[in-house]
Amino acid sequence: MKKNSLLYDDEIDLIALFKIIWNGKIKILLITIISFLVGLGYNSQIPRNYLNSLTINPSDNTEFVKFDNIQKLIRSNQIDLLIQINQSNLTKFVNELEDYEEFLLSIKNTKKIQENILKLNIEDQEKEMFRYAKLLEIVKPKKEEEKYTINFTWHDPNEAKKILQDALNLTSKNLKRSIDLELSQRLEYKKKLLFNDELLRLNYLNEQSAIAKELNIIDNQIDNVNLSQSSVSLNINTADIAYYLRGYKAIDKEIELIKNRGYQNLKFIEQEINDLKNTEIEFVKYNIYFMKSNLLKNTKLILTISILLGLIVGIFYVLISNAIQSQTVSKKTK
Repeated sequence: MKKNSLLYDDEIDLIALFKIIWNGKIKILLITIISFLVGLGYNSQIPRNYLNSLTINPSDNTEFVKFDNIQKLIRSNQIDLLIQINQSNLTKFVNELEDYEEFLLSIKNTKKIQENILKLNIEDQEKEMFRYAKLLEIVKPKKEEEKYTINFTWHDPNEAKKILQDALNLTSKNLKRSIDLELSQRLEYKKKLLFNDELLRLNYLNEQSAIAKELNIIDNQIDNVNLSQSSVSLNINTADIAYYLRGYKAIDKEIELIKNRGYQNLKFIEQEINDLKNTEIEFVKYNIYFMKSNLLKNTKLILTISILLGLIVGIFYVLISNAIQSQTVSKKTK
């Protein structure tokens, strides 16, 4: 009876314990096989997805020489163009990518997506595409770094590479287009401000010319006014004297010059912007062939855990069964 009560003794008889396990090896093996099959079935239900990671870095400053040149030209002409070129081009690129528009356009062309969404209505298609948008994650750099990491979960690494390449190309094109458009719009806005100022100036000059003609003031009379006033020791600023005293001859000439201005400075800046539109800009640096792909499903780990779990459950089952059987026998002998 001592051997049968080894689980209840203060000291465990390891040899007896091993004998119990050995005698129940068939049960342990069966339970382990069942656990292995369960793990195998679970593993088959997990999709075979890969985590595809790509690093993007800031582009060289030489890529943005034209941006800087246009800024200098605009500043030299006292036109305040707030295009925020000083903002990190890498940050602007990532902000454009984070709206997922380019990514969803790229992923929508894949066979898998087309098969999944063609059967759905428009509303359900949008929901489904939003679910796919979650597969893309952009990891921001640490304080001491400048590079971003793009993580994309997909079942086929080669297809993932193409999707990312298309999405990044579209992002670059859209960002370039938005900057070109903003440059043009702001320049046009500044042109309107300039033309409005000159229109107001022309209206004022026409009024002053009409007054001068009414008073028959042909030539400049300001010097004469200054001379006459000096006799009474008055210090009068020339700008405070009525403009029509300059004479309608000079005023009409000023009107003519304003109307005939060619605005060559603005035309030159506009030409530079048009040239920039035809220039390809590399906003970020990356090599799509350096994309890393790691299988998310660890089949070996799942099956190993299943086998170990089966062994543990099997051993405990044999030991508990033996203990219960020992108690039953003990009660019968009493």
